[in-house]
Amino acid sequence: MSALAWTDSSMECHSPMLDHERRFLPPQAAVEAFLNATGPYTEPRLYASDYPYAFTRTTYFDTQELALLSSRGTGRAQRLRLREYAGAAELGQPAVLTGLRYFELKVTSGERRMKSRCPVSGAEAEALLTGAPLSDESTAGALLKQFLATPVKPWVTAWYRRTTHETSDGRVRITLDEDLLFALPPAPGSSALPSQVLQRSPAALLEVKWQGRPPFWLEHALRLLGPSESQGSKFEQGMRALFGGLLPVPLSRAR
Repeated sequence: MSALAWTDSSMECHSPMLDHERRFLPPQAAVEAFLNATGPYTEPRLYASDYPYAFTRTTYFDTQELALLSSRGTGRAQRLRLREYAGAAELGQPAVLTGLRYFELKVTSGERRMKSRCPVSGAEAEALLTGAPLSDESTAGALLKQFLATPVKPWVTAWYRRTTHETSDGRVRITLDEDLLFALPPAPGSSALPSQVLQRSPAALLEVKWQGRPPFWLEHALRLLGPSESQGSKFEQGMRALFGGLLPVPLSRAR
C-alpha cells in the first residue's frame, strides 16, 4: 500500500524539501572526530536564547494497519509526526515546551527525502494526540485529507536532547540526538518529558543532511564514521520498543 500520495500543492505549509540524509550510531570517539572535522565549516545553532539546551518531543502517527511503518518495504519510507520543541536553561533543570509545534509528512528513498511541515496550535496538537477531528480551517487537517485517506492515531513518542550545527547557507545540517528515549504518546497538557517510558537508547544518533552535492570537507568527514551507519529510524526504534522488540509488519526493503 502506498499510504501517502504526494502532489505539488503545499497546502500553505512549507514546500516539500528535497535533500539527502544519512544516519549514524557511532561511538563517542567517532562523534568527536566528526564534529572536530566539520567544526571549521559549521556553526552551532541556538534555538532560544533563554533555553540553550534544546529538546524535541516527536510523536509518530500511523493507520490501524501500520501502513506507514511497513512502507519501508516499498523503498519509500513514509512518516507522519507531530514535533514539539522544548528547552532548558540548565541541563539539570526540567525542560519546558516552547510552544513551537509542527505536523510533518516525510518520504525517504535511500539518501533522498521529501518533507512538508505545517505549524500547529496547541488546540490542534491536542486534537491530534486524542484522535479528535481537526477543524475545517486547520491546515494540518487539510494536509491529512490530501495525502492520506485512512484515519491515523498516535502510536509512540521519541524524546531527545538535540545539538545542531549547520553551514551559514543552511545547505549542510548536522544534528546529534542524545538522551534518546521512547515512550507512550503524551496526554494533552502533560509536562514536556514523557512519563510512560518504554525504552532508553544506549547510543547517540548522529544525522547528517545536505542539499545538492556534498562539499569536499563533508565527504571527507563522513569517512570518519566508518561502519556505524544506520538504516533504521526513530519511528522504527520506537515501534520495536512498543511491541517488545518484534514488529508486526515486515520492514525489508523492496529490490
